Amino acid sequence: MPHSNTIDKFMYLLGEILLISVLCLPDFHLKQGWPAVQLVDMLLPFVGITLIIKFKEIPLHAYWIIIALFCAYIPITMHLNGRTGVIADYFEIYKLLKFSAIILFFTLLDYERFSSMWFKPIFIGLALVNLFHFYNLFHINDFLYDVYGGVHREFFGLNSLKEPATKRMIGLASSPNINAIVFAFFAIYFLPLKYDHTKLYWFLGAILLMLLCQSRTAIVALVGVLIVIAVLRLSDWSLKQWAIMLSSIAGLYFLSWALVTDFFSHASYSNNVASNSAMGRLETWAYLFDMIKESPIIGYGVNKQYFYERKLYSENEFILMLWRYGAIGLLFYLGMFFIPLWSYFKRRKEAMKLKKGFLFLITVVTVALTNNPYQDTTVMVLIATMLGLTWPLLNVKKQHG
Repeated sequence: MPHSNTIDKFMYLLGEILLISVLCLPDFHLKQGWPAVQLVDMLLPFVGITLIIKFKEIPLHAYWIIIALFCAYIPITMHLNGRTGVIADYFEIYKLLKFSAIILFFTLLDYERFSSMWFKPIFIGLALVNLFHFYNLFHINDFLYDVYGGVHREFFGLNSLKEPATKRMIGLASSPNINAIVFAFFAIYFLPLKYDHTKLYWFLGAILLMLLCQSRTAIVALVGVLIVIAVLRLSDWSLKQWAIMLSSIAGLYFLSWALVTDFFSHASYSNNVASNSAMGRLETWAYLFDMIKESPIIGYGVNKQYFYERKLYSENEFILMLWRYGAIGLLFYLGMFFIPLWSYFKRRKEAMKLKKGFLFLITVVTVALTNNPYQDTTVMVLIATMLGLTWPLLNVKKQHG
């Protein structure tokens, strides 16, 4: 029993470190030209040891067949496109294995216990850092740029001529859009589906921080989540409580609009740096679809260099997967998200945490329409964390939590 308690404490500590590391610590490169890695990659051996020790407690599910087939299929597309010797492309297989390992690890943890221990402290820490960054208190942005880098930090609150412009809050994330997903994760955790004033304040705080990131897709995802809640009756909100919720969100929207534009001195939801947005995004999609028509089944392999060399940004994960792996690979990718989504949908009445997992996946899938959330390590780990903690077909022992 003491041995079991020690392992149990270690697992919750490891889960905390995993989450903090991916949300707070910068990427680094083991070798020039290789994809960036994070501390979470260094922690995976400990995750693996934990899974070996707890192997008998890990529930089996056909979901892992989808992952295994996807892992086996990627080298086939690489071979058929003459990229077998490109080492960097194999990191996509590693990413799938990492995604699976983190899901499996979090199936061993109890949602209520883990989230109540760590989600609020992590949120408070991120909120403070982001607010210091937004107002550049103590010149923190110089430090953040030196440590985390990135063109979005270089041009924070500036246009391409480095003149004052709209602020899109980045915090510790790789971009404002990714930062918005991070705060959407916490907003859904705090979302008071059983109406509670205290939880409402936490939820609205996360929503304000999300809005300060100026992510259009996050706004669309928020609207989508509210529509799903209303249509599927996932909350117990009365008409008065709905009015409070919607009016509060609307008020925060206008407050954030004022703050990011220096009280309407600049255009909102504008890109401070050159990127493929608006017509550029549509042109890129058309360009990629023309290529997809030439290889619709197998695709072109991982081939990140193709995008880097041409400064292309797919900004739609479904199109990216179709371009890379063809129709077959896209089906594997869709299975990764829509199999759990369907499971959540069917069992959404059973427990509060199932509703939270369902709503977060809806958010991610919506964001994927104009961004690449799974390609970002932070978001990928957040998805894996939520799936492991809440998906009932995996977290069988705790499905009533």
